[in-house]
Amino acid sequence: YDNWKVRNQQYVDSVARLADAGIDGWSKMVAFNLVDSVESINPNNNHYIYIQKMERGTGETRPLYTDSVRVHYMGRLIPSPSYPQGHIFGKSYSTYEFNEATDVPALMAVNENIIGFSTALMHMVEGDRWKIVIPYYLGYGELTSTITGIPGYSALTFDVKLARIYKYKGSDNSTWH
Repeated sequence: YDNWKVRNQQYVDSVARLADAGIDGWSKMVAFNLVDSVESINPNNNHYIYIQKMERGTGETRPLYTDSVRVHYMGRLIPSPSYPQGHIFGKSYSTYEFNEATDVPALMAVNENIIGFSTALMHMVEGDRWKIVIPYYLGYGELTSTITGIPGYSALTFDVKLARIYKYKGSDNSTWH
């Protein structure tokens, strides 16, 4: 992980330039912030995730922060000499290629994800498939994650397809419909 922080920032900056220019379908999206921790990490207020829409869904609603979803996903670190496509740190795919006919989407609560991933989910409709790049301060931050083993300062790249939204019914009970 030589020059890891710098290499990750350069990667995010290169994607940001594509998004600013609208090249290859890249765009940027302002990340939501429920806590002040992002402000202290990135005081310039550049709270963006970067997305490339690969498939447009047919759904009509977007999940809320309190909803649950089923998603197909693969998460990677930035490309490196050892991993030219980026080290895979998590996936719902049964192999290393997305196959909707055989893969089972993962069930997750929107609010149990990192800020950058939750932000993307809340802007997707069922059937959307996006490539998402998340800067470290909207991901796991400066420290190596003890749960995932993802090194601190890691920009994260995800291939995500939103398969299903489970809307939370409300405070009268804890069921979804």
